[in-house]
Amino acid sequence: MNRGSFLFVESNTTGTGELLMKRARALGFEPYLVTRNPARYPFLKDSVAHVVEAETRSPDELIGVAAKLGRLAGIYSSSDYFVEAASSAATAIGLPAANPKAIATCRNKWKQAAELQRQSITIPETRLATSVRDVEKILAQATLPVVVKPVSGSGSSGVRLCDTAAAAIKAFESARGALLDQVGLCSPDVLIQKYIRGKEYSAEIIANDGTLHCLGILAKHKGPPPCFVEVGHDFPAPLPERSLQELACFAVSAVSALGLEFGPAHVEFVIAEPGPVIIEVNPRLAGGMIPVMLSHALRTSILDMVINLYAGQGFTPPRAGGRAGAIRFRLAHESGKLKRLSFSRTPGPTVPEAGLLKYGGEDVQINGDFRDRVAYAVGVADELDAAVIAAQQMIDSTVMDMEEAAGESDNKQVAGASEGRWNLHPEAMKLLAPPIEISRDGRLLRHQATIDEAHLVMLADQGLINREVAADLLKHIFHLQDEGFQSLEGRDAPRGLYLAYEAELAARAGPEKAGWLHLARSRNDLNATISLLVLREAGCAISQEIGIAQDALLQRVEEASRFVAPLYSQYQIAIPGSPGHYLLSVFFALRRERQRLHCLLEDIKNCPMGAGAGGGTSLPIDPLKTANLLGFELPSFNSLDAVASRDHHLQ
Repeated sequence: MNRGSFLFVESNTTGTGELLMKRARALGFEPYLVTRNPARYPFLKDSVAHVVEAETRSPDELIGVAAKLGRLAGIYSSSDYFVEAASSAATAIGLPAANPKAIATCRNKWKQAAELQRQSITIPETRLATSVRDVEKILAQATLPVVVKPVSGSGSSGVRLCDTAAAAIKAFESARGALLDQVGLCSPDVLIQKYIRGKEYSAEIIANDGTLHCLGILAKHKGPPPCFVEVGHDFPAPLPERSLQELACFAVSAVSALGLEFGPAHVEFVIAEPGPVIIEVNPRLAGGMIPVMLSHALRTSILDMVINLYAGQGFTPPRAGGRAGAIRFRLAHESGKLKRLSFSRTPGPTVPEAGLLKYGGEDVQINGDFRDRVAYAVGVADELDAAVIAAQQMIDSTVMDMEEAAGESDNKQVAGASEGRWNLHPEAMKLLAPPIEISRDGRLLRHQATIDEAHLVMLADQGLINREVAADLLKHIFHLQDEGFQSLEGRDAPRGLYLAYEAELAARAGPEKAGWLHLARSRNDLNATISLLVLREAGCAISQEIGIAQDALLQRVEEASRFVAPLYSQYQIAIPGSPGHYLLSVFFALRRERQRLHCLLEDIKNCPMGAGAGGGTSLPIDPLKTANLLGFELPSFNSLDAVASRDHHLQ
C-alpha cells in the first residue's frame, strides 16, 4: 500500500521523532526528513526515512523541497523550533496544518503570556528582559525566587530557578545562548516569571477542525532545582475524576485562547493553592516518550493518530477505559565519555518499552535539561501504582560506566539507585517515609557527611583505604555539602536518609569508591552517632537560649524590684512582693535546667563509631581518632551498649 510521501521537518532527539518516521512507513507513507544538519540525528544511519538537506527555518525552502516529492500527503515537525516553518509551508500548499500565526504566538512565550493574560487565563507574573539592566529592574520589584527562561526555548533548556539576584543575572546570560549548540539559534529575549509553588502536571490535547479533545492529564516529576529536568510522568494523574475533568477543560481553554484549532498541543500547568496556573502551551506533540506511554496505556497509537491527522484522514478519539502508565528517566550526574550503558534486568510484561538515549563512546555533557537523560523505562498496568513500580524498578537497573577524566585513576561506575523501595500505596509511603525535605532533613544529612569525613580520615591514616580514593570521596562529600544537599530534595527515602544519601554519593563517585565508606562500620554505629550529635547540638542550642533568657531576666530584676506586686497562695493574694522577686524565681529555675543540660552534655563523651553492628570489628581501626575528630573525648567502652542504648535522650 503506497499512500504517497510524508515530509518531516527536523525532529526531536529523544525518540518520538524517529518513531514517527517508522510509523509513517508502517502506515504506507514514504517518509522524508528535511534537515539542515543530518549529524544531529544518530538514528539516521538506520532510519527508514530519506534525508534531504535544506534550510528548515525558511518556509519557502520547505515549499521547494515539498514540490519535488510525489503525492505529498502531509508535512509535520516534532521539534518546537520548526513547527512554525512546517505549518507555514503546509498551509501555503494546501495541506492540513495549524494556523501559522497561532503557532508563532505560542512559540514566542512572551507573546503567548500576553495573549493568555488578555484572555483571562491564569499565568505566572511574567516580565521580559533583554539586558542585565532589565533583569535588575525587574528583580527590584519581584519576589524571589523567580524562574528565568528563554522566550523561544524547549526541553527546559536554559530554564533555571533563581533565589538570588546574582543567580538570576547569571541565568539570564546563560539563557540567551542556551539554544545555540542545539539548533543554531540565539534567544536575545528572556522571560522572568514568578515561581509558582505546587505540583506540576501536563495535558495532552489533539485539535481537529476547532474541536479539542484531551487525551489525558499527567502528573510530572522533576529533577532537583535549580533545573527543571523532567524525570518522570504518571498517567492518569492521581487525582479525583472530577478534578481531572476540570483540569482538562482548563487546559483546553488555554489552547483555544491561543487560536490552536488543529494538531497536538502539550499544556504544562501547576496546581497552586488558589487554583491551576498555566506555565506554557507547546504547539506540538509531547516529547519525553509521553506519546509512547500513552499509546500503550490507551491501547491505540498516538503517533499513528497524528500522522493520519496531518495526512487529512481526520481524528477519532481513543476509547475510554484504558490502562495506567508511567515513565521514568535516568539522568547523568557528571560529564565525561560514556564507556558502557545498559540495563541489568530484562523488561517484564508490565514494561513494554525501555531504551537507552546515549551510546558507548558518546561524550556526555551535563546541561541541566532534557539532554541529561541517558535511559528511559515505560511501565503499564491496570493500576497506576503497579505501573510506577514497574518503570522505577526498570530504570533503577541502569548501569553506566564512564571513562575517567585525565589525572584520575579508578573507573567510575554509576549504577541504578540502591535504596530499597516499598511496594506501598504512594499516600501510605508519604506517611511512613515522606520524601526528603532539606528544610527538615538537612541537619541529619549534615551530620551524616561530618561522620563520613572523620571516618575517611581515620581509614586513610590507618592505611585501610587508598588516600587517593579517600580524597576523591571527600571531594564529592564537600560538593554535596556546598550544594546544601539540594540534589536529594524530594527524593524517596523508604529506608531512611542514609540510603538515599549513599545512592547520590555512589552516582557521583562510583559505587566501588563509595563502598569503601562502609569499611569497619555499620548503619547501627552510624545512626547511634548521628543521634548523639543531634542531641549534643540541640542541648548546646537550648543552653544558649536559656542563657540569653537569664541575662534578659537579670536586666529587669533591679528595676522590677522597685514595684510592689501581690504574691499568691492557694489562688488568693497572700503577701506583698515585687515583680523582681518573681523574675528571680524564674531565673533560678532556669539555672537548674541549664545545669542539668550541662551534666547531660558532659556525659555525652563516648563516640559509638567503631562499634559496628554491635560486635565491633577485627580491622585495625583507631576509634579514638574518629571520636576526637567528631568532638567526643573517647570511644565507647562496650560496642553493644554503644549501638543499643538511647538513655541520654530520655534525660
